[in-house]
Amino acid sequence: MRQQINSLLALSAIISSTFLYSAEKLPIDISNYLRLEYDDNIFTTGDGSGAEPQESLIIIEQIEFLLDSQMNNTYVGVRYSPVFKYYEDRPSDDTDLSHQWDLILNQDFSPRTSFQLNHTLRVAEEAELVENDISFRNDNDYLYNSVTGKFITQVVPDKTSVQASARYEDFAYDDNDVAEVSDYDASTVGLDVIQILQPEMSLSGEFRFTDLDYTTDLRDAETIQLGLALSKMFNPRLRGEVRAGIENHDPADAISEETESPYIDGNLSFFPAKGTRITTGIAYKQEKSPVSIFTMQEMFVLSGTYSNDLTAGITMNLSGSYSMGDFSTDNATSVFDPELNSAGDETQISFVASLNYSLNVRNSFILSYQYTELESDVRPVSDYDRSRFSLGWKYNL
Repeated sequence: MRQQINSLLALSAIISSTFLYSAEKLPIDISNYLRLEYDDNIFTTGDGSGAEPQESLIIIEQIEFLLDSQMNNTYVGVRYSPVFKYYEDRPSDDTDLSHQWDLILNQDFSPRTSFQLNHTLRVAEEAELVENDISFRNDNDYLYNSVTGKFITQVVPDKTSVQASARYEDFAYDDNDVAEVSDYDASTVGLDVIQILQPEMSLSGEFRFTDLDYTTDLRDAETIQLGLALSKMFNPRLRGEVRAGIENHDPADAISEETESPYIDGNLSFFPAKGTRITTGIAYKQEKSPVSIFTMQEMFVLSGTYSNDLTAGITMNLSGSYSMGDFSTDNATSVFDPELNSAGDETQISFVASLNYSLNVRNSFILSYQYTELESDVRPVSDYDRSRFSLGWKYNL
């Protein structure tokens, strides 16, 4: 193990020196992030699976390229980051390689009209994607692709704006058996009318239509949201936002029932002192189901973050979330078997703590701890808890 660590340190130094000259000549920012992590449950092995959790030390090498370019009325931001992982003790395979790509394109056609395009691409091994507090835990290579476009124009200068948006998501696993029940693509279109009530407050009406299409038709569904959103800055230290409305979920499976329920999503950001930031959030909504025998779940989420600049070079960050999904027989697919399957709740708790120390403008060190826990009535053999400790060194070229 010591030999692998020394090899990665040497490789990290070579990579840093190789790109240093390029970073100084090109309009890009390059950083190298090397960390050593201990994971006590790398496969998220369930308590009822009959197997012991597999623990391992992991060496993670990550390079990040950032490009920011402003050309008259056009802004382009590009991020690319390959990540290499070496597992000291993983039976199936001891290495992973993933790729992360992000693109932001902003175009101002006039002072009143603009367009924004966002593209996200993830190609990775041993999938672990957490989206909207739902954990996709299949151990398999996957591809995640998301494209979002927004067009906004002021119909009444500095008062009323109209925003049209569209989003396409595609999630695909390499393994055919996993893909058969987990692959999906989702298309969403939206329309917002935004009214500035005061300089510190805005009110908007919003409409969303989503078509969710799985490989298996049993989980296909159409969803419509209709609601309002209010955003207000109470003072320079406190601001908040809330969305609320009605959501209709219409599944394709004849056994699953059409449901209509309210949704609410609110958050508060508080800045009690210089260098201190606190955010809290609460949400109740309908969401995709990570369990293949259900078309959707009704989810309740609580979340919070705390960040404090302890000194000029040391920052502490804390974040946590609690989510509970309700899986009802009303939303079960036709393959649901009451003799074998059960409805109920699924809760997930996550907590992250980190301490960042900036030695100088180029070097920083990060100490972190992550904890995740899943308890489920609908897939009890998947109940698990997982802790990860890591120490990292980040070098900005």
